[in-house]
Amino acid sequence: MDLSFYKPTELEKWLEKEYRSIGIEYASDMDLDLIASIFDVEIRMYAGPSFAEWKEDEYSFIFLNGYLDQKQRREVFFHELCHPLQHVGRQEIMPRSFIELQEIQAKHFQHYAAMPSYLLEEFKNVSPPLLVKVMAEEFCLSEKFVQHRLTQIQMRVQTVQYEEELIRRRSIKITIDDDHVRRVMAQLGPKQLEGA
Repeated sequence: MDLSFYKPTELEKWLEKEYRSIGIEYASDMDLDLIASIFDVEIRMYAGPSFAEWKEDEYSFIFLNGYLDQKQRREVFFHELCHPLQHVGRQEIMPRSFIELQEIQAKHFQHYAAMPSYLLEEFKNVSPPLLVKVMAEEFCLSEKFVQHRLTQIQMRVQTVQYEEELIRRRSIKITIDDDHVRRVMAQLGPKQLEGA
């Protein structure tokens, strides 16, 4: 996987800084308790639906359904982690549209936090047919989740390449002087010029 054109978002840069501060350098280092500790979040397992509960500068809990398998638990953890880190307010008293916005933000955060772009470099030599399976195993995530993240990365790479191509095209200067006009006319010849 070539990440040479990938430009991390500000959120990804922030997550990388936080993760590196506790020594996360490989996918296998992505321990949930360790990650929760840097953000001062406590994980609790129980038999109900997963959710986050927090009060600014006082406490942050992520309640995870204990019946989820390990991959589901990790995916839900990263989704719920977004709420105390990036959101304010209580969803039970918010307008529906604001709740929907927070959930969309949590879905984006979830992918960035569960598979940080700086950790993907270790997979650059994995053959494409095996990439999703290998990453799913290393990050302990579902193949569907990994495929979504890789699609997200590819779309960002294409956007950056497109933007750079536009900048390059804008910087090209074409100078047409008399010598250029004479050369073009000579190449076209009298017959083609008559038809023009």
